[in-house]
Amino acid sequence: MEKRRNILAGLLGLGGLTAVAKADKRKDNDNESPNAVFNSGLQLFFAQRDTVINFGADFVGNHIGTVEGAITGTSIVNFKFEPTSQNTIKFDNRCHIQDIDGDQIVFQVVGTGRFSEPLADTTLPLLGSLMALGGPLVATYVALKATGKYAFLVGRRFPCKMAASNCVRASAGVQGNVYVEVYSDNVSVLASAIRAYPRS
Repeated sequence: MEKRRNILAGLLGLGGLTAVAKADKRKDNDNESPNAVFNSGLQLFFAQRDTVINFGADFVGNHIGTVEGAITGTSIVNFKFEPTSQNTIKFDNRCHIQDIDGDQIVFQVVGTGRFSEPLADTTLPLLGSLMALGGPLVATYVALKATGKYAFLVGRRFPCKMAASNCVRASAGVQGNVYVEVYSDNVSVLASAIRAYPRS
């Protein structure tokens, strides 16, 4: 079985997916930290900065923004999270990215998160309460559909970390924000393939 895993890890490594192999192997060792995959030579593939524009009592919402890195463009995310305890969640979201050439990619985003106890400045009640709900999340971005320069990414998996915050004084259309870092162990190869795609 270990030999089979080593072969699989080698094949995945050829495709820039060694981190996925490590994550898969982690399933057999519940004592290993979930963050172990992030300490394995990963590099930033792209960063995503979104504003939460809708967040309902049914835990369904949307956030929109931009991405920068080997992939750049606009982002739209439809999300729904499911509480798994008083302060933890799981989710299965969809993320759409479009760049300035019109090429698009859709990711499935599956992961877990936890709510942090918000810090507040109690000496200034009016302005001291800032975050209503939020915390860190970890997930995997899976490329489901893509056009143009991103088509070769379909089926590939990328680990990510996120920070999500909803503000105390939310307004219609502005509920909070989300920051995401998506990683790969083969960024230079992926970025070169994206840059080399012939432009019309």
